[in-house]
Amino acid sequence: MRGLIVCLLIFYLSSLQAQLGGDATFRFLELSATPRSLALADPITLQNNDIGTTMINPASIRSVHGGQLMVNYEPYFDGINRGTAAYAYTINRKKAVVFDVSYMHYGTFEGFDELGNSTANFTGNEVALGLASSHYFLQQDLHLGARIRYIRSALETYTSSGITADIGLFFQPAGATWRLALLYQHLGKQLTTYQDVVEPLPSNLTFGFSNSLRYLPLRWHVSFHHLNKWPLYFDNPEESTANLGGGSNQSSSGIIQKVLRQSTFGVEFFPDGVFSIRLGYHSQRAAEMRILDVRNFSGVSFGVGIQMRRLRFQLTHSRYSVAGNRMFFGLTIEPRE
Repeated sequence: MRGLIVCLLIFYLSSLQAQLGGDATFRFLELSATPRSLALADPITLQNNDIGTTMINPASIRSVHGGQLMVNYEPYFDGINRGTAAYAYTINRKKAVVFDVSYMHYGTFEGFDELGNSTANFTGNEVALGLASSHYFLQQDLHLGARIRYIRSALETYTSSGITADIGLFFQPAGATWRLALLYQHLGKQLTTYQDVVEPLPSNLTFGFSNSLRYLPLRWHVSFHHLNKWPLYFDNPEESTANLGGGSNQSSSGIIQKVLRQSTFGVEFFPDGVFSIRLGYHSQRAAEMRILDVRNFSGVSFGVGIQMRRLRFQLTHSRYSVAGNRMFFGLTIEPRE
């Protein structure tokens, strides 16, 4: 019975990302790293003085992030808790390194043997430790960044470890308001397995574009994720229509539907101001988490950011389904000038 419970737990953890679930391990790596990224539906084109942008795309790391300390906390679903933290250290006038950690604690479970007798309680948790930096590549406006992570997972008596790498590109010409970014996340392998079964990691190739308006303090982001797993779109049989012969007609998906399924959209008002407002829409989450004929605005997220001297506060609310939604809190401490 204990082994069955652990297997069900592993299956549940691997299914957190809906239709992408079950095909890889260490899926907690795909959860939003910061409240700001969650609010904007995880764009990879964020880049300013906030160290939180470095947790998403390592190519956005600059020396200006040096000395900043960031801590984020999220009470996840059903008693699960998770958080992230990062610290940046300046190497020189153009370069810094970022140390980061991501953890997830799944709570305490009651243990039973195969006869239903109570045994010792057990827990589950996962943690990833990362080191990242960037440098300009070919020209000053094009930056190449990389992050390497060590992962440790413990689910009851079963443990696993792994190592991953993120490789990113970030391009913004001098004086331009638009940006381009390319990011390949979670390249690596398991070092040790749960039960002698080697599982792949949740690799993700993402392309992003962003621009800001000339006469309005607004920046928008568009990203196309999981391009290495094209297409994610599937035909939902529940959305078929009945025909006169008593059968059903299933509409076939087109190229636009497939592209939109792997797209995310984010808008940030006053992105560099003391107070900023963020809105985001995650198309895949909206399609896979919604319940037909029930309006819940699945896939929509919104948040705010407040700058107070050396402190920066972040708060985000994300809509998932009628079963539950998420709140994400963040605090960044900046060094003295």
